[in-house]
Amino acid sequence: MMSRNVNRLHPITIMISFFASLKSIVIPGIIILLGRGFHYSLNPSSKQFIDTLIVIVIILFVLCMILIISYINWKRFVYWFEDEELRIEYGLFVKKKRYIPFERIQSLNYKEGVFHRPLKLVKVSIETAADSGGKSEADLTAITRVQADTIEKEMKKAKKKLSEVEQNERVDFYNSPNHQSVRTIIHRMSKKDLILLATTSSGIGVVFSGLAAIMSQFDDWIRYDELYGQLQSFVKLGTIIVIIAVLIFLLISWFVSVVITFLSYYEFVVEKEEDKLFISKGLLEKKRITIPMKRIQGVRIVENPFRQLFGYSTIVIESAGSSGEKGERKIVLLPLVKKQLAFKILEKLFPETQWDLPLEHAPKRAKRRYLLTYLYWLTPITLSISYFAFPYGLWVLIILPLALILGAWQYKSAGYAANEQQLTVVYRGISKTTFVTFKQRIQAISLSQSYLAKRKSLGSMTVHIMSGSSGSVASIKHFDQENLEGIFEWYQPNTHSLQNKK
Repeated sequence: MMSRNVNRLHPITIMISFFASLKSIVIPGIIILLGRGFHYSLNPSSKQFIDTLIVIVIILFVLCMILIISYINWKRFVYWFEDEELRIEYGLFVKKKRYIPFERIQSLNYKEGVFHRPLKLVKVSIETAADSGGKSEADLTAITRVQADTIEKEMKKAKKKLSEVEQNERVDFYNSPNHQSVRTIIHRMSKKDLILLATTSSGIGVVFSGLAAIMSQFDDWIRYDELYGQLQSFVKLGTIIVIIAVLIFLLISWFVSVVITFLSYYEFVVEKEEDKLFISKGLLEKKRITIPMKRIQGVRIVENPFRQLFGYSTIVIESAGSSGEKGERKIVLLPLVKKQLAFKILEKLFPETQWDLPLEHAPKRAKRRYLLTYLYWLTPITLSISYFAFPYGLWVLIILPLALILGAWQYKSAGYAANEQQLTVVYRGISKTTFVTFKQRIQAISLSQSYLAKRKSLGSMTVHIMSGSSGSVASIKHFDQENLEGIFEWYQPNTHSLQNKK
C-alpha cells in the first residue's frame, strides 16, 4: 500500500489552461471581429459606440468564463499513489477517476513551456501500451521536478516486481553501489544544421502563405488600391523592381522560418539509456520525448530533392501508440543529417538491421506506366486551362514535362529488398523514402493488380504496420507480380513451420 497523500497541480495550471483555451478561440474571434471591417469606436458620439461596448462586454464575459472554468478544473484535479497505481480524479461537472498501474506505464514525456521554466516546473505526459486514440493516457500539466521524479521512481519500482525471483535479483542489483544507469548521447544537432534544416524545409512556403494571409486581413488599414497603382508605376519602370520586391518578401519568409525552426529544434539531442530513446529539443518550450525501443515498428529515411542533392536526409521512426507530442504517430529521430552518418547512427541503435540490402527495381516494362501516371489526368486539365485562359494559360503546359520527369524519377527510385526477418521498401512521391521494418512488426501485406497491369504481369504491394493510433503504410507499384507473390509467401506466419513439417 503506497501513500494516500493527495497531490495537486501547481496553481500556474490555471493560467496555462486559460491561455490554451484562449489560443483556440483567438483566431476565429479575430476573423469574426474584423470580418465586417474595423468599424469600432470608443467615442460616445460615434454610431459604432454601442456596438463597441457590446463587443467589449462579450469579450470580457468570455474571458471570465474561461478563467472560472480553468480554476474549477485545477481545483478538482488531484492525484496520488496507491497500490502501485497512479490514481487521478478530475472533472468539471462529472467527477472522473483514472487508475494507471505503474507497471503499465511505457514512457513519461516532459515539456517545459514559458510558464514552467521560471518556476522550475514540468508538464508530464504519461503513455501506456493501451491505445488512447493517439493521445497520452494522462497529462499532469504543471508539477515540480521532484514530483515528476517520484512518478518515474515508482514506475521503475513496480516494473521490478514482475516475479519474486526477478524482484530479489533486481533489488540486489539496484542497491549495488557499482550500478549506475548510463545515458549516452547518440546525436546532437549543430546550429549550422538548424539553419540548413529551415532553408531546405517546406516551412518557408507555409510562412510565405501565412504572411500573405495576414496582410490580406488589414485591407481596412492599408490602402491596397493606392499601393496597386504605385506598383503599376513600378512595373512600367521594369520587372527588376518587381523581382526585387518578391525576393525581399521571400527573404523575410526565410528569416521567419529559420527563427521558428531554431526555436523548435534548439539543442536537439538524441540520447539512449538501456532500452529507451530520449529526444530533447526547444528553446522557449523545452520538450523531452521518451520512446521505448520495443515500440518502434519501422524506420523511414526521407530525402527531399534539395537535401538529396547535398547528401542529407531526415530519419523518422514509426512508434506504436502516440509519440507524446500531440498524438503524432511519426517521430523525427534525426531532423537533418548526412546520409552516411545516419547509417552509422542507425547501425548502433538497430545492430540487427541491414541498411545496404541490394534492391529489386521495377522491370523495364513498367517504365511506361510510371511515365504516364500523372499524364492521364493532367493532360485534359492543362489543355482546358490553356484553351480557356489563352494566351497566359499556355504557361500551364509546363506541368506536363515536369510530370513526365517526376514519373521517370519515381521509376528509377522504386525498389524493395528482403532477407530472413527484414523488409525494405523504397518509393518516391517528390521526396524519396526508404522504409525499413521487421517481419514480426508487419501487421499485413496486401497485393493488388488492375486489369491493364495484369496483361503486363505487374502488380502493387502495400505494407501495413502499427503506428500511432491508426497505422501507417508503405507502397510500391508496377512490380513483377510473381516477385511480389514471393514477398507475400515470405510474410505468411506459417511458412517456416510448414516447410519444417515437410
